[in-house]
Amino acid sequence: MPPSHHEGKIDIPLDIIELIMEKLAEDKDMEALKRSSLTCRSFRSICQQHIFATIKLDFSKPPFENPLASRFRQLADRKPFIASYVRTLEYVDLVGSRREASVLRRFSRVNAFTFGFKDEFPLRSGPPKQDWNKAPTSLQSSLYSFIQANNITQLYLFNIGNFPKYLLLHLPALSLLGICRVNFTDSSPSATFIGNEVTPKLSFLIAQLGQDLLTVRDLLGWGLANSRSSMIDIRRLKQFVARTEDQPAAMRIIGQLLKATESIESRSPTLNCLGSIASALSPKSLKTLKTIGLSLMLQSVDIDPYLGLTKELEAISGRNVLEQIVLDIAISIDTDRHYTISPRKWGELDVVLSVADGFPLLHRLEVTITLHCYCHLGHQESLEKVWDIGRSEFPRLVAAGKVEFIFDARIELL
Repeated sequence: MPPSHHEGKIDIPLDIIELIMEKLAEDKDMEALKRSSLTCRSFRSICQQHIFATIKLDFSKPPFENPLASRFRQLADRKPFIASYVRTLEYVDLVGSRREASVLRRFSRVNAFTFGFKDEFPLRSGPPKQDWNKAPTSLQSSLYSFIQANNITQLYLFNIGNFPKYLLLHLPALSLLGICRVNFTDSSPSATFIGNEVTPKLSFLIAQLGQDLLTVRDLLGWGLANSRSSMIDIRRLKQFVARTEDQPAAMRIIGQLLKATESIESRSPTLNCLGSIASALSPKSLKTLKTIGLSLMLQSVDIDPYLGLTKELEAISGRNVLEQIVLDIAISIDTDRHYTISPRKWGELDVVLSVADGFPLLHRLEVTITLHCYCHLGHQESLEKVWDIGRSEFPRLVAAGKVEFIFDARIELL
């Protein structure tokens, strides 16, 4: 519809306005959206859809630090339609909270949902602090109602123990599952769910801690002998992210998981040791795996700076479709020890990746080396040696010019 003219003014079609507001939302320009919403009623309706598309209700903080939580609840009470604009919702509370969470019943069109509890004194590891069995009954019923009312495609859970695993079977559209310090129980939720149970087919799986890999194993039915059928289907998994320092047990689980996938595209485990990943990849996964992202933790006396990665890459040379490799390597040093790994050892990766037709689709290699120490004094020479690695130990890749090589080195205080 062409713009109309009256009294020297031009009325811009609403579809053009919607495109403009979508661009502002993509740029996360909330201030511009808020100002635009005050222009007229039509603008307000369009802008509110973007302003309220993502909401974080963080009740773990005092109201003066996060007024949005209480304000949004009051706004939703006055104008219930506002909740229908929310597509991404994060709900956070303190461990042991007795909050009813009735606000969850307001939402009906959420696709991405984060739910969990913060510790007053958080720890890096250990069991979940919030026992779901001890959560208020009103909170449990509000969450169960929320799950049935919304079409959840992305679910992030953190710091929850004894969470009923059968809730996953009532999320048929779920494609992404992320967990951090979470374990599940076989007990059924204390609610009646409408519809059949469906095992969700995941495309993305994230296990933030080593203990979460055990949870993944149990969800797949690989844990206890009396475990029931799998709660998740990973045959079409495209991306898998895991972080752990429990090397042997972690690698066994990761190996099992990779063997069960058929079309994985990106693998990003953060490990001290890689293990036999190449042998764990199925032939189908080798034809679809495009990205490897690894975070490696070294001691200054380690001999192999890649902790076996070059051997793993040799094993899949000539039969892969890898497009990029991203390595984030941390070296722990202190005032009594200096960087000792031979620069030539770093060049082994250059040799492996430069084999003719070994990695024909590879177009990006990114290597970041971080020296961790208690003070900067005495380590500038070590940092300069690390920079020399990037300048001199990848001559084949640099000369060929087919792979974008990005190298960075830095010092970070512990």
